[in-house]
Amino acid sequence: MTATSTHVVLGGNGIIGRETVRALVEHGEAPASVGRRASTAQGVRSVIGDLLDPAAVSLALRGAEVAYLTAGLPYSSRVWAEQWPIVIRNAIDAAVEHGTHLVYFDNVYAYGLVDGAMTEQTAIDPCSKKGRVRASALQTLAAASDRGLDVTTVRSADFYGPGATTSVFNSFALDKIAAGKTGTWLFDADQPHSLTYTPDIGDALALVGRTHEARGGTWHVPTAPALTGRQYIELAGGRAGVMGNTMMRIGSLFNSAARETLEMAYQYTAPYVFDSRAFETTFGVAATPVARGIEASLAAARPTAQRAQLAV
Repeated sequence: MTATSTHVVLGGNGIIGRETVRALVEHGEAPASVGRRASTAQGVRSVIGDLLDPAAVSLALRGAEVAYLTAGLPYSSRVWAEQWPIVIRNAIDAAVEHGTHLVYFDNVYAYGLVDGAMTEQTAIDPCSKKGRVRASALQTLAAASDRGLDVTTVRSADFYGPGATTSVFNSFALDKIAAGKTGTWLFDADQPHSLTYTPDIGDALALVGRTHEARGGTWHVPTAPALTGRQYIELAGGRAGVMGNTMMRIGSLFNSAARETLEMAYQYTAPYVFDSRAFETTFGVAATPVARGIEASLAAARPTAQRAQLAV
């Protein structure tokens, strides 16, 4: 099926893709959502396609003015190293072929350990396997400008939000608190740590894709001032348990997610502060207050927690 929409979301079924689709629809667009399964979102054209298949990506971008690469991959350094280059190459080739503006959603892994706040001018200096994969993707995107690629990078801090099942804060804290349990923070609950609200990410991506003046640069998604892990959990009405380094190392012996998280421990054992003032000042947009974002996220998590309790 060919997408005739002028806005195409590659990876539209993930949380960031869904929020981008939602924001585009709210602005009167009729985007296409590309994924391995059909989209259930209202007001979209659903396109079944695998982003690892160059022909499928090319078909999806035919006639598209803007494509948003919001795809996520399983949280595995091996999978990232194998599959991210393919996803990036396919998106670039299709965007160049069809003259499509590519909006690339990125995280902060390529920055590595930063002394001070992360800004759009922070050097790319990864200190993890996943960070090096992300840095390589940025190099590939930059090199494609010689082929005529029009690309804009939109970057967020660690994210959370309603239905954000891949969020560490959702999984370890909000979902547990919604179920009446103790919320957990990783490594050190007293370091400042920025969290970006997923609806703000969708709004920012849609704005960049629809605003010519935003094109060609790197933008940090509006993000509320950093709190500590303990403060986030207290705002959610819970008390903070901490899963420290020893527990994580023991867990890594039996759990692949714990193993994959260990190399990112530096993000939790030192200040992790994300500066989004450039975007907020340029476009007159403010981040959702943390208290409001946590309230909405808990409200979304409670029905699932209640169903799980009834099933016991």
